[in-house]
Amino acid sequence: MWNKIVTWWNNTVRDRAYLPGRQIDRYRISKVLGMGSYGIAYLALDLISHTQVVLKQVKPSLRHSPKGEDMQAYEQKVLAALSHPQIPRWLRSFTYRQDSFLVMTFIEGPTLEEALFEQMITIDERSAARLMKKIGEIVAHLHEHRLIHRDVRIPNVIWHHDEPYLIDFGLARFLGDSPTYAAETLSAYDSEKQLKREVAPSSDLFALGHFFLFLLYSGFTPSEDEPERSWEQELSLSPAVHGMIRRLLQLDAPYPSVEAFLVDLEEFLDKPNHSSA
Repeated sequence: MWNKIVTWWNNTVRDRAYLPGRQIDRYRISKVLGMGSYGIAYLALDLISHTQVVLKQVKPSLRHSPKGEDMQAYEQKVLAALSHPQIPRWLRSFTYRQDSFLVMTFIEGPTLEEALFEQMITIDERSAARLMKKIGEIVAHLHEHRLIHRDVRIPNVIWHHDEPYLIDFGLARFLGDSPTYAAETLSAYDSEKQLKREVAPSSDLFALGHFFLFLLYSGFTPSEDEPERSWEQELSLSPAVHGMIRRLLQLDAPYPSVEAFLVDLEEFLDKPNHSSA
């Protein structure tokens, strides 16, 4: 146990983020945006183009490991293969001293997690369906390029000018590639985690089901006296939306593709005056 504590402490010290104001290569750090499984993300000013960018640094504790530079190189490969207005663009990569950095375009705006839990916005069923259609179309674009995001969650969608932007491609994999970066398999995970991390369209569809529920729960206020119940008991949903979520979560016959889900969404949105069940 003591060795684990020492290792954790050493890694925590090694992975301290650069402070705002620090210049790295041609970039001046403005603030730390967050820390993920393999990297530290910064908002920075490009001193040549005078634009804001995102720098993603490999954690120093993961240098020369399969979860360090290898993951960053794969994320660069993914972003370089994509060209979509609602996905960050890879700009360049560089090494500063011993640290590896990836540079991406910056998308301004709150994440949907911040909008839901900090700004406390509420989204009705029809608005949630419209938003799911927009996000589903981005995911469909990825699948057309044989790419599975594997991390479609509310922290990874930015809301900017009434449009969603999908970010964080650190776990994304091309169809046919291994689901992990090290010599391990998904069998070590529980069944739900295995489904989330499969390199298959079903992974993103499952994530979209949970995403849909997060949006729908924004207008839900639990009673203090009632015990916690399942989403099917707590939410008053139209039969169409209820059915879509069950298929996304593979409780009923799963969708074969994101396009099939989008067909159901469009049919729902084309019918006016929907009433909840």
